[in-house]
Amino acid sequence: MDFYTTEKVTEHITRIRPFWNDACMYYVEGDERAVLIDTGYGFGDLKGFVDGLSDKPYDVLISHGHIDHANGAGQWDKVYMSHKDIDLYHTRCSVEDRKEKLKKFIPDIDSYDDSYFPPVHDDNFIDLKDGDDFDLGGVTVHTIAAPGHTKGMLVFLVKEDRTILFGDACGVFTLFVMDEATSLEEYVSSLDTLKSYEDQYDRILRQHGTCESPKSLLDEDITIVKSILDGTDDHVPTEFNGIPCFIARAVKPDSNKRVDGKEGNILYIPEKIHKA
Repeated sequence: MDFYTTEKVTEHITRIRPFWNDACMYYVEGDERAVLIDTGYGFGDLKGFVDGLSDKPYDVLISHGHIDHANGAGQWDKVYMSHKDIDLYHTRCSVEDRKEKLKKFIPDIDSYDDSYFPPVHDDNFIDLKDGDDFDLGGVTVHTIAAPGHTKGMLVFLVKEDRTILFGDACGVFTLFVMDEATSLEEYVSSLDTLKSYEDQYDRILRQHGTCESPKSLLDEDITIVKSILDGTDDHVPTEFNGIPCFIARAVKPDSNKRVDGKEGNILYIPEKIHKA
């Protein structure tokens, strides 16, 4: 069974999709080295698949500690992730948690033996910080801290391809409904930081849905956050994983696309509006 497939995104960036088509990963390759960005749910032999993409050495970088991005980390000894998300990683890293989450996409997930699920990574994560640069030989991957969705959230700029990997940091439904999120008030600083890089990229990549957004996405989310803070957002009641919350911009019920045709949106709970 083929767990993973690839598609070329830019000259140096390859998207890796799991067969259940959620939470993709990215492989960025230079002349001398490569990096793998995120490790998915931790289901199937991702390491074996990535090892077969090239004979170049590569580093493993984790954008944040959520179950659908970090749980394959146990296949590697050396993994970079912000130490701010280590505790978060451990909240949902068990095989049982992974199976529960994957049932949404793979109804017969319980029929898969536990051997399909890599072990939990030990806590020997290398701290991945704002401003870290990975020189791959002709290609540089620059790390940008963007706390919001989680406190250790990171974004990656592939300078030579003028492409930025927002991941879950800024997107179509950026989530501010769980404990690990910062306040939206604090998130403004992260959006301002991303805005300061705007002249260095032309494309925005994400890791869910279409996995790509127009460059207007950042400005849309900046406008949305400001409207939440001043109380002028659409404030549409909804629910996320059983948690009552609000959608900042009204969406069409059949597609979840914004009524006004724009793309950015935020789901939030009132407790996450202002800094405690």
